[in-house]
Amino acid sequence: MDVYHEILPDRYVLLLTDSASPAAGSAADNLARCLLQAYRSGKASVWIDCSRLHHLPAAARDLLLRYQKRLGRQSVRLVLGPASLAVRQAFADVAPEARPEMAEEEPA
Repeated sequence: MDVYHEILPDRYVLLLTDSASPAAGSAADNLARCLLQAYRSGKASVWIDCSRLHHLPAAARDLLLRYQKRLGRQSVRLVLGPASLAVRQAFADVAPEARPEMAEEEPA
């Protein structure tokens, strides 16, 4: 999984994409670093664009759940953008109030 980030005027956006290289450890580290930057950005919301991701690794899911809680304590929304069925199913066993918000469309 590759992670790209962009800072917009009203939100912090992370784009998750499938990667050709199976370096899961570095992908989780990169996601953790980007989520920490998003947390420190002071933006009102963090959008995770999953439109180019077909599978969400377990380590990434766990990081997103941790940051959902952490950002929520700061009243910052964590929103998963358009996600494949597989990505949505990764959160199926999590209570709705504990998982990231799911958006049907890409952020404008």
